[in-house]
Amino acid sequence: MGIYCLWLHLFPLYHSGVSFLTIVHVTFGFLTVPTPTNVVIKSYNLDPVLCWEYQAMAQIPVFTVQVKNYNGVWLDACTNISLHCCSIFQRVVDPADPLWARVKARLGQKESAYVESKEFTLCIQGEIGPPTVALRRKEDHVIVDIFHPLVIVNGEVQGTMYDDENACYIFEYNVYVRVNESEVYTKHVHLEDDCNETQCQLSIPVSSLSSDYCISVQGVSHKWGVTTEKSKEICISILNNTLKGKFLNAVLVLCLACFS
Repeated sequence: MGIYCLWLHLFPLYHSGVSFLTIVHVTFGFLTVPTPTNVVIKSYNLDPVLCWEYQAMAQIPVFTVQVKNYNGVWLDACTNISLHCCSIFQRVVDPADPLWARVKARLGQKESAYVESKEFTLCIQGEIGPPTVALRRKEDHVIVDIFHPLVIVNGEVQGTMYDDENACYIFEYNVYVRVNESEVYTKHVHLEDDCNETQCQLSIPVSSLSSDYCISVQGVSHKWGVTTEKSKEICISILNNTLKGKFLNAVLVLCLACFS
């Protein structure tokens, strides 16, 4: 009878997707708390995050994350969170130095062992989004304004990536130019070119004929061997002033002829 009652207690848990070991742990309380799995540090635009996976449990687990920099001291980054990711940006001392992160789970009063990530160097392994690009015409040139990628942490802008010491990168840029759907060539924006802490600027001469200029840009850090994502291609149509003048004159003559 006792076994039958126990089965009635466990049957709903079993069919809810909870693992057998978890059911035994919840029922008898003598097994260790399962450890997190697939513990990985990821970074996008210098915002490092530790993420992990955890098996389905009858009781909601909470997690504690610690970070260790090159000095070898483990420091708390997140404590008793139910999410499966933790921002570790505030614990990064130098993005050029390697760091490690670890996470443990807690169920009630019991805790799992820590699971440690692989070594991660932000300046080398982090992914960087594309620069922002704007086009405008100035006399007989197309002006390409290239705005450096931003450091964005938890949705807040921390600055631009133009500081070699604090943000790893000073980017040079490859500018891909497509003219009238066919001609394609590349221009390079170097550090000594028209750049400041916010943006770089490139001036492209336009041809004497009316043309469509389509531009995309990718940043390159030769020091770290890192490239940004490529920006989306944007286009600008250039109507030659001479052709435009002739067209307007022709329209004017036609209109005068109609009313004469």
